[in-house]
Amino acid sequence: MNIIATAFAAIPFAFALIRLVQTGTDARYVVVALASACGAAMAMRLTRPVTSARFLGVAIVVFIMATLLAIIAAMVLGTRLGPGILVVAAAFGSCFAAGSALHARTRG
Repeated sequence: MNIIATAFAAIPFAFALIRLVQTGTDARYVVVALASACGAAMAMRLTRPVTSARFLGVAIVVFIMATLLAIIAAMVLGTRLGPGILVVAAAFGSCFAAGSALHARTRG
């Protein structure tokens, strides 16, 4: 289960690296993925103890924090708030939320 959780958490970075390789210079998604990961890590820290009984609450908090930090990072990089960044931020947040939920399910 932890391998699948790690795979979910790696998806935003894979997407960001694909974008970087395709464009050759656009590293904005890498920064957004890092910010989203930091939001997820902070949320996991705030919702201690992470247990299987609390996995849904952990996932919700992780989704909110990861998505918000991704939006903030994108806006700091000069992106305008709009549907594009909202979709990317929500997708990154969803990946981290799914990974954290699966990780929490393995806890006692």
